[in-house]
Amino acid sequence: MILHARAWVLLALGFCYAARGDEECMVPHPSNENWTLEGAELQYKLLRFYQNQGPPPLEEVFLSTQNLTTEVQEKLMGECPGLLITSFLVLAEAQLPISRRRSDEALAKADALASRLSERSYSEQAEIWPVEEALQSYRAAAAAVASGDDRERQVHMVICHCRESLDWLQGPSFYVPKKGAAVDVFIYEKCNFETNLALSQKFRSVSRIIVDDQGMRRDECSGYLRHLIDHYQDPADYTFFFQADAEDHMHFGYLSLVLKSIEQHALTSAFVHLNYPRLITSMSPCRAEVFRQLFDRYPGRNLGSYCCAQFMVSKERLLANPLERYQRMQQMLFSDSPAECHDIPGHSTLCLMFEVYWHVLFGEPDVLPLRSENSQLQLFLRIRDLENESYLPQGSMYLKLASERE
Repeated sequence: MILHARAWVLLALGFCYAARGDEECMVPHPSNENWTLEGAELQYKLLRFYQNQGPPPLEEVFLSTQNLTTEVQEKLMGECPGLLITSFLVLAEAQLPISRRRSDEALAKADALASRLSERSYSEQAEIWPVEEALQSYRAAAAAVASGDDRERQVHMVICHCRESLDWLQGPSFYVPKKGAAVDVFIYEKCNFETNLALSQKFRSVSRIIVDDQGMRRDECSGYLRHLIDHYQDPADYTFFFQADAEDHMHFGYLSLVLKSIEQHALTSAFVHLNYPRLITSMSPCRAEVFRQLFDRYPGRNLGSYCCAQFMVSKERLLANPLERYQRMQQMLFSDSPAECHDIPGHSTLCLMFEVYWHVLFGEPDVLPLRSENSQLQLFLRIRDLENESYLPQGSMYLKLASERE
């Protein structure tokens, strides 16, 4: 492969060249004629990403590689072939954990495009575009995926439930691995409500566990902690924690990416927050004191996370905490709040505090980075927050196409 045989070092030395003129290197949106991507914009974002100074431009990469007409592809190959080659390499890495076929196709496309260039032209493009950095990143990701074993993965789905509908578990948007993973569902009933256990048709097992909140709202916390304590000796490889109204807080397309990567034995990220509303990063005396009681230290200047406590945790991260810590959290949940807190009658203040601590409990920094900026996540999970402003059309082309079923 031409990509494997050539390397260029100018980017590593800090050289950067602008993309070609304003009328060149323009990528039309595949379905919206009112939108066009400037090559210089993509070049800037790719360079920043591979210099660890910015998020990966997944949306722009997907826009640049999907539904290209022969005319558009040939025009880009004449003006800025490095744009296409680098974009297909990024695409190959992003698809690797969720569709090996699509990943291989993207890698083959990048190689075919690179093979059309002369030695000199390729070297010139490698000065301008981070082709080699993208290739090395793909290789590292492929090695990490290949290091896994073929053992069937055990998955627990923990759902804290009162009277909400659980139809979303049976809906077409909720992806369930068809191979490579065994999924057990645990419904923690907060209101002693009779749940339809016909769900077992879709999962290996469905269990219903009654949780007594002793007359006070303790929300998801009592269910989550009950599971962490009861299954500490036999945790699953991956545990998902959901509220019963899960669809109100997350995009099922993003969840399907995580589940597909488990199905492919390709998930290496140890903690993934699944929700999209971002909590304002802040601190209060109550948050600080509850944090101190839980972690035996005061938090940093601020605490920050995503809203509403839905996430995936690996077995290793779950067991990194001693059982006593989960037991302490449960005891705190059923105890009086610290003097620094102002309780809401009938509602557990401690559970409200825990909402911004779960990520810390499972090994993440006090302020959880935006997922697009979180270098601990695999590339395919580093999507931009969909509610953020962007010059691109609303929604996510990446999420729509990457989460499509084979």
